[in-house]
Amino acid sequence: MKKLKFRYEMELKLDRPVRDHHFRIRCKPMEAEGQHCESFLCRTWPETTLSLVEDGFGNHGFAGVIRQPHDSLTVTAEGIVCVKAVLDTQLHPMYRFVSARTVPSAQISGFLREVEQELGRPVSDQEGLLVLMDRLHGRFLYVPGVTSVRTTAAEAFAGGCGVCQDYAHIFISLCRLGGIPARYVAGLVPGEGATHAWAEVWDQGAWRGYDPTHNALVDETYIKLTHGRDFVDGTVDKGCFLGYAYQMQQIYAKVEELE
Repeated sequence: MKKLKFRYEMELKLDRPVRDHHFRIRCKPMEAEGQHCESFLCRTWPETTLSLVEDGFGNHGFAGVIRQPHDSLTVTAEGIVCVKAVLDTQLHPMYRFVSARTVPSAQISGFLREVEQELGRPVSDQEGLLVLMDRLHGRFLYVPGVTSVRTTAAEAFAGGCGVCQDYAHIFISLCRLGGIPARYVAGLVPGEGATHAWAEVWDQGAWRGYDPTHNALVDETYIKLTHGRDFVDGTVDKGCFLGYAYQMQQIYAKVEELE
């Protein structure tokens, strides 16, 4: 079991004041079979009351509203999480089917056929999934700024580059195309940076994490925040307000292992 200390910061800057700002933030680590949040504290500036909410995917978060005019919103969260190698064994059938961001293209289908021809069989077990992940990692380049949260797996794959959510979407699309249930995960990884995305795949009767961005299996140093069919379900933060303003968001995350 790993004991991990984390900090999450989200700063939203606006070029003019807005009001009646409704937002939802899902920065508290999930309570799951292999993960338990030992301590947690969340604050906002401007200060407001936060209400605990849960969606249909089992993701917990906080909803808040700032009525008065403001030109920035900062959310910070920190805590300690215990993570151990226990796998989730509950499968919902929705993860077998395509979703808005993971519809396969002819290029994605062709890539899967290439990998299966190399294997000499369908991708149906961990060995095959590791090969599939490795070949995707070699084919797709990590390049920030060329895709957005609206980019689909097909669009990203056609472009040949993107960021972690694109790797996850493409890998999920490939798995579902091959008849393997898969879901999108957002969370935190060791070190300093931003939030990260990876995939969980139904493998030998349990959910196992695959991180195609790093070409690695997910281990006890990953902190899971949300999961769903794709990015739309697993969004960590979202909101709306009254007023017209240009937005600039910055996210900082840090995870370190405690002795």
